[in-house]
Amino acid sequence: MLETSVSVIWDFVGFLTLFLKIFAFASIIRQPEAAFPFLDRQTKSTWLVISGLAVLCHIFFGSWGLTGLIGLVACAVYLVDILPKLNEMKNRR
Repeated sequence: MLETSVSVIWDFVGFLTLFLKIFAFASIIRQPEAAFPFLDRQTKSTWLVISGLAVLCHIFFGSWGLTGLIGLVACAVYLVDILPKLNEMKNRR
């Protein structure tokens, strides 16, 4: 019984991390290309490749392998660091 509960929790958290990665990918698609160079960070194309690979690696290799965790960290960096700055730039216009 306990093993089943733990397994369900891990599966749920795995789906949450997949949702986070897909959300980051969709957010990058919606952002204008011209905004990224002003942040002195990676380009939009680079972030699309990183988040796209994160989603694909999650689907093919699982959420808790090395590639899944690296992808989670990369998408979290975008959502926590880059996205707020992009939104702040849009609000300044």
